[in-house]
Amino acid sequence: MGGEAGPNAMREEIERIADTTPDSLLADLERTFGGEAPAAWRKVVDHPAAFLISYSGLVRAVWDAVAPVWHRAKPLLEREIERVGTASVTGTMGALLAGLSPRTAFVDGHLRLPDHTPLAHGVAVRKLTLMPLVSGTRACVLRLGDDGHAYIGYPVTGLAPLLGGGEDRAEGSADALALTLGELRAVILRKGNQSVSMGKLADLLHCTAGTVTYHCRQLEQAGLLYRERQGREVRVLRTLRGDALVDALS
Repeated sequence: MGGEAGPNAMREEIERIADTTPDSLLADLERTFGGEAPAAWRKVVDHPAAFLISYSGLVRAVWDAVAPVWHRAKPLLEREIERVGTASVTGTMGALLAGLSPRTAFVDGHLRLPDHTPLAHGVAVRKLTLMPLVSGTRACVLRLGDDGHAYIGYPVTGLAPLLGGGEDRAEGSADALALTLGELRAVILRKGNQSVSMGKLADLLHCTAGTVTYHCRQLEQAGLLYRERQGREVRVLRTLRGDALVDALS
């Protein structure tokens, strides 16, 4: 998990931007682009002072709007640290990665990223840092360094009610299994203590057969349950690993 940036750090960063001189900005652009700035940056190169005034004002306005939500999201961020830690020690990171962001997917042991992700060719991922974001529910920030250190920023779990102006429900008692896997997958795994059909699960969860199939497939790939066909039905049952996880988090 990435380090926590407090409100003081944000204010200091805003002041640093406001204090940046046009010459410093142009020097940074020179180092970044090697002499010829892309077309999108030409107006900045031509009018650096105006850009700095506009940009620092924009950042300040955005922080003023985001800060109240950021403060209220602190319990969610703390809970996310616990969720990732639990998934790590219980061997269920696959299930967690599968629900990381609407813009990513975890399939057959591989994390699939958006097509526009800037990846360095020939660099193997050696370290992964997960960074929960207090941002939009579809937020997704990705970077892979030359040293093989990958960073993935994703929307912190439970953020939607805060962004919608609802009350923060992070303080209440939490279901550890649901926090780790998500509510639907937690119910599926609990129901899987005995062989149950996919149709029955769809009825219990009030969702489509396709939704149940998707979540069961993710749990199966994480080694937490298995599916088998019996006649015209597909039934699921927890594995020993799934049993151990439910016992550990119940």
